[in-house]
Amino acid sequence: MQLFEYLLGYYLPAFMYIDIDNPIDFQEFENHSDEIKGTFMHEYCHYLQDVSTTYGVINFKFILQELMYKTYKDITDVETQLLKANRGTYGLYNGDRCVEDKIFYINDVTIRTDDDFDYVIVRYHGNKEFHFGNFCIAESMAYLVERQLYNTKEKYDEFPYNMCEKICEKEYPAFAKNKVWIMALCELALLEVSGGDFFINALRLMKENNFLPYNVLEIEKFIEKHYDIGFRGERNRLKELLDGVYPECSIDFKPIKMWILSRFELGCLFREKSKCFISLILSAEHIEERYGFWQQIMDKFGAPIVVNGDGEMVQGAYLKGTQINIGDMLAPIAIDQLLDDEGKYKKRSCPFVKICRFDTKISCYSEICERDPKKKIEEERLCPVGVFWRLYRIDNNENT
Repeated sequence: MQLFEYLLGYYLPAFMYIDIDNPIDFQEFENHSDEIKGTFMHEYCHYLQDVSTTYGVINFKFILQELMYKTYKDITDVETQLLKANRGTYGLYNGDRCVEDKIFYINDVTIRTDDDFDYVIVRYHGNKEFHFGNFCIAESMAYLVERQLYNTKEKYDEFPYNMCEKICEKEYPAFAKNKVWIMALCELALLEVSGGDFFINALRLMKENNFLPYNVLEIEKFIEKHYDIGFRGERNRLKELLDGVYPECSIDFKPIKMWILSRFELGCLFREKSKCFISLILSAEHIEERYGFWQQIMDKFGAPIVVNGDGEMVQGAYLKGTQINIGDMLAPIAIDQLLDDEGKYKKRSCPFVKICRFDTKISCYSEICERDPKKKIEEERLCPVGVFWRLYRIDNNENT
């Protein structure tokens, strides 16, 4: 589920969860190394992508639909068949997440069609190929964001972090000279369903028109002139999915659902002001201005759940000044990772065992959680994961 394995941290799409390998203190944030600060900003960018792009909404809907399918909740036979069919399309749009060689040279870029869906194939090292799509674009953008804010280690010709740069160098070398322009094109591409296809076509169109912008706003105007793009989300459908993941019961899940929906609403408001607001604020000439604008964004969107390598929760989600229940918010993630694609239990360590082990308030932790959490769930006293296991009635599923 994590969006690429990153050296120092990762972000879980749709679940709004950041895991940072190193200890991190937000009260003394600027005292940390650039690598630690840059890693957090990289993952925070993924959080912003999650709640303010079409790519993020699609991830959100697809992943939560998969979770409900696994737990056989509120999914009709028709929806089940549609979901299975959509797995292939979802894969085409998002592209490959790994390749045989981490460092490589691009030979050519081709747009292909499969059942009326356009997708991008990149040929590298002569005869090898990979699908270029939303995953690569999201990672390339996050890498460019961290580099605009902090002096993190520079990467060269590396998958997936330099892919959009490498493609721009191949397709339109003059455009590739400005990293902020590439970042803006990435951000705009994530507003489309098929970001890879859009990225290549828009880049080629700019080259055909000999278009080289002076700033990010000019890129936005050029794209708006030739394409009808924007942040596409369905609030009612998102609410339906959240009602499925957090159903009506004796536990009050309303704050969690309100917090998640309010993040998407903020994303929509910011996209109405600028289709590439992230790139726009990071295009400021002086680094102090970038810091200031970025801090304003963080103040508005707040932070998702942030956990360090020791299992300490260093930041949580707040709704109107009150922290939402972290255990209840995290439990569906653990359930999702304890079940395979068909809803069958996978005997493995509970994904959040390090959090429970660190938090002394969770007295129901035991070594069983590390070996076979289902046995722990069968005990009378339940942790949040056990509560959701029973809430979803997973033991009643035929495949469990």
